[in-house]
Amino acid sequence: MKIIRPLLTLIGALTVAGILAAAVLFFYAPTLLHKEDQLEKADAIVVLAGNYYRPIYAAELYNKGYAPRLLISKPVVAPEKKAVKELGISFPFQWEIFEQILQKQGVKSGDYVFFGNANVSTIEEAEELKKALPSGIKSLILVTSRLHTRRAGTIFRETLPPGIKICVVSTPYNPPKTEWWKNYRIAPYVILEVAKTLYYELGGGFRSTEQIEN
Repeated sequence: MKIIRPLLTLIGALTVAGILAAAVLFFYAPTLLHKEDQLEKADAIVVLAGNYYRPIYAAELYNKGYAPRLLISKPVVAPEKKAVKELGISFPFQWEIFEQILQKQGVKSGDYVFFGNANVSTIEEAEELKKALPSGIKSLILVTSRLHTRRAGTIFRETLPPGIKICVVSTPYNPPKTEWWKNYRIAPYVILEVAKTLYYELGGGFRSTEQIEN
């Protein structure tokens, strides 16, 4: 009896703590997922795949003189998208649209390059960039979305050589939302980003060779 009562008390306390932690995570998830740095000039701008605001903002930073060149992630192309294009239907891939955005905004063709061939995740982007990183690069501006900044910064800093300074910034086109769980576009993204963050912290990581079947 003397053992059971303290044990039940401990279980109850842990349960309450778990509920409180879950509540904080639920209501403040966007705040917890957001962590960026003070913008400053660098040797290159890294543009992550996924969101078309990213190359738009990266081009703006380039035009403002924050960095002289851009390193752009080339994302995986899903088999069904390849099938559509093989039918002769006009269907540009994401990396092709990225390139059009950069050209439209005046980025010179010699000032940007794609890295990787089928990046499917942030960790794979970091790994592929590490392989393709031009010599002489000592600092990078990492452009991504607001809710992706914390995880992206952690992954790139842990993957790239320690001597490279990484400045993580988010595009200014998707400001934080109140009551995010009521927004049909933001809610799935927040939930998925929380899951991906936890999965990475547990040692997991998605790679194209393990995800896409041809």
